[in-house]
Amino acid sequence: MKSAVIKIKAPGLRPSELWEAAWEYASRTNPRTADDGEEERFWQEYAPHYDERSPLAALAGELMEDVCSLLDKKDRLLEVGAGTGAFTKRLAPRVGHVTIVEPSRSMYAQLLASWPQAMPLPEAILAKWEDAPVHPGQADVLFSANAVYRIRDMKRCLQRMDMAAARRVILVQSVGRPYANPLALDADGQSMEKERADAISDILHELGIPHVYKAFPVKRKEGVVHDVALIHWRTRR
Repeated sequence: MKSAVIKIKAPGLRPSELWEAAWEYASRTNPRTADDGEEERFWQEYAPHYDERSPLAALAGELMEDVCSLLDKKDRLLEVGAGTGAFTKRLAPRVGHVTIVEPSRSMYAQLLASWPQAMPLPEAILAKWEDAPVHPGQADVLFSANAVYRIRDMKRCLQRMDMAAARRVILVQSVGRPYANPLALDADGQSMEKERADAISDILHELGIPHVYKAFPVKRKEGVVHDVALIHWRTRR
């Protein structure tokens, strides 16, 4: 079941155009949105505490069972936005090879520092997803969790994901503040919001990509329960 959201009413805008309009709005109020330097300065301070403050991979047990059921031991996995590697560590034993795309040197340093010696270190592409050198069918499965918040052209982002995965794309997206800020617009004096998970689903519909959308309740350490969306689809290769 999809989450309850406040719908952005933007007549004439396709879902992908709505996403970009919200990005433009955010770029005027949050310097991290468009400035890579500001983004990295944030992670330099936050990265050492990320796994303690944002332990989603450890808490989303039921969701991860569904994710792992979509994997095969021989899979080549491409993870976009691996961060400190919390999800990577859970996925790596389930597949044959892992490549990560990670733009933050600070987050990647934490991944290296905490990576289990008994597991092969993932191949790393240190770049933004928009700039990463990928080719059709580079991986069997592409996985990404909460990593698209700075993407301006979400339509192209999803098309690249679909292109890079030979079999399946799997996206995980937290729902609701404070764990995930929704898309926001201020139009005609009214503030409007839309959950990113729902916006991603809408853009997939715009692209004509059939997909599964399932919400999982996740209990945080603070006792707060919120939804995390699992969105996945079989690619058309």
